[in-house]
Amino acid sequence: MNNHADANRGVGNQNANESQIDPHILRLIPRPRDVTFRLTEEQLQLMYFTWAGARICMRQELYQPEVPLQPRPQPLVLSEVMRAMIVVWIAREHRIYEMEMQELERLLGL
Repeated sequence: MNNHADANRGVGNQNANESQIDPHILRLIPRPRDVTFRLTEEQLQLMYFTWAGARICMRQELYQPEVPLQPRPQPLVLSEVMRAMIVVWIAREHRIYEMEMQELERLLGL
C-alpha cells in the first residue's frame, strides 16, 4: 500500500485528476492526530483507582499465589462513547509504558 497521494498518478487511468477527492472535503474531515478526547477528573480518578486495584491483584497472583484472591468488583456500566474513550486511554498508557521500557533497556545497554 502506498500512502503517498501522487505515487500512483499516471498509472492505469489517464484521468486520475477526475477521481481525486475534492480538497474542500479533505479539509472538513478531521485527521486522526487532530481528534482529541478528554476524561473528566472524576473519570481519571476512577481509572487510576481501578488501575491500582488491578496492580494489587496482579502482584498478589505473582508474588503470593498461595493467598486466596480478593473478590473483584463488577465491571463498570459504561456508555459506548465512554467505553471507546477508555479503550483509547488504556492503549495510550500501554504504548507509553512500552516506550519507557524500551528507553530503560537502551539506557542500561541491554
